[in-house]
Amino acid sequence: MTDIVFSPTFKHVAWVDNRDRVAASGQNGFNVRFDSIQRDLEALSAVVRQIDLGLKQAGQHPTVERKLTLAPTFSPVENKTPFVIDSEGVAGRSDTTNTSLSGILTVALPDGVRLLTLRATGQNTGNGTLNVRLYRNSLVTVGPPEQIAQVTCSGGPFGEPQVIPSGRDRVDMARFGYFVVASLEGATPGGSVYITSVQLSYNVD
Repeated sequence: MTDIVFSPTFKHVAWVDNRDRVAASGQNGFNVRFDSIQRDLEALSAVVRQIDLGLKQAGQHPTVERKLTLAPTFSPVENKTPFVIDSEGVAGRSDTTNTSLSGILTVALPDGVRLLTLRATGQNTGNGTLNVRLYRNSLVTVGPPEQIAQVTCSGGPFGEPQVIPSGRDRVDMARFGYFVVASLEGATPGGSVYITSVQLSYNVD
């Protein structure tokens, strides 16, 4: 950063009683002296503006994108066939004959951040519909949870992030709890169906 300096140009030369005469013009006149003082004040004003700008910039925090990656440790849902976690930390079917699965994953997000995307990674080569959805549940009112974003996982390997729409992207831990639901529906026996991770990206600003 360039140094901020101020070098005054005005140098006072003392008048001497009974020798110097008061004058507007001339090398030692009022006009010259006050012009010099004015230029110094203008230069000082410019320096103050530089300092003000520097202080404001120092106080600003750049927007930083971060990611929260979650292991797919889905908890069972009542009356639903659960996902199982294998020895490699992958969530899938306990049996290839399972035609539906459901699980829930609680999410602890930093308060006040702005959510950007929801992403799930894994594979679905079967003909069933595998969805991963992000919800928020109000802590101040009674009602059903609100879906924030959804990723539909099909066509083999998946991992494309889904943009989270504005209006539901600001995390407010005082008002909401957040969780992810994964579900497999309408599957037939066979095929490879599993989830390796769930990831949320967000901005810290």
